[in-house]
Amino acid sequence: MPSAAELAKAHWNRTPLFFPEQQRYRIYPWLYDAAEFRKHRDQRVLEVGCGTGCDLLQFAKHGAIATGVDITQRHLELARQRVGSVAEVISADGSLLPFPSGSFDYVYSHGVIHHSDRPQLIAKEILRVLKPGGRFNVHVYARYSLAALNYVRRFGRDWKRHVENSVDPVYLDIYTGRDLRRLFPGIKLKLRKYEVPVPFRVFERWVGWFLVANGHKSS
Repeated sequence: MPSAAELAKAHWNRTPLFFPEQQRYRIYPWLYDAAEFRKHRDQRVLEVGCGTGCDLLQFAKHGAIATGVDITQRHLELARQRVGSVAEVISADGSLLPFPSGSFDYVYSHGVIHHSDRPQLIAKEILRVLKPGGRFNVHVYARYSLAALNYVRRFGRDWKRHVENSVDPVYLDIYTGRDLRRLFPGIKLKLRKYEVPVPFRVFERWVGWFLVANGHKSS
């Protein structure tokens, strides 16, 4: 049985997730603010699972000292092409980050932890590489969401194969706030949900597809 990491590499090497910047933030109009791209000038920022580098580039454009890691070779190639010299892109697994403890002011991860079968190790590494008082911002799929309900309605028990950009097998978990608190025990998390179809926007905070968690490492 392939590991979650092996499935992810195979999936996104075959179908790399590359969007032009305008398209990405048109698809996810909430992301620019939720990720805090504008708020980390002169800070050392790490993106765990940088994909093809679109979000990483935004941190760099707004003055952050930005570094991204990913495990998928094709994503790494595309990310390096996209960011050029304004950010660093490194091949690394989020469960074993190649940085000294206390290296970063801010760690960001969008849509990555829910594809790992070792999320506790990723959470531990995020906290390890953060400076005391540093902040993290992680985005995962929410268990209680209109999107999950709609996927189940349309595809039944096999619905998880239809979430990403192809039906190649990929590991996928969905999260509750309680699940995230277990990953980061002892840390007070600020939780918010994003992304619902436009007619249901008023219900986004309860049934949004992305669950976003912000927290501080203790000083």
